[in-house]
Amino acid sequence: MTDRDKRRHEWTIRVADYKASGLTMSAWCTANHRSKESLKYWLRKLKQDSSSSSTHSTNWLPITVADPPSAAIVNASTLIVRIGQASIELHPDFDPHLLCKIVHALESPC
Repeated sequence: MTDRDKRRHEWTIRVADYKASGLTMSAWCTANHRSKESLKYWLRKLKQDSSSSSTHSTNWLPITVADPPSAAIVNASTLIVRIGQASIELHPDFDPHLLCKIVHALESPC
């Protein structure tokens, strides 16, 4: 592992710790003996890296739309999206912002 990779890995862990801590930037930096400028830099850097890498790693999967058995029809205006064992049921009054967050979460690796 190069020094650059090692530093990136260390800061990835630090940034995750900061985000999970619930502390303000100043409080976290004081507690962890880090400068606020360094934390800001790495927050920006890692966000840029993740957004640029995620745009290149999109994998589209084919879907098959089948007629469900009549007992499975919830409502003529309900859309059910199934991915493996998971399903998302969308009603006419669904929240598009919530759907966007769910899709974003599904795009992120676990």
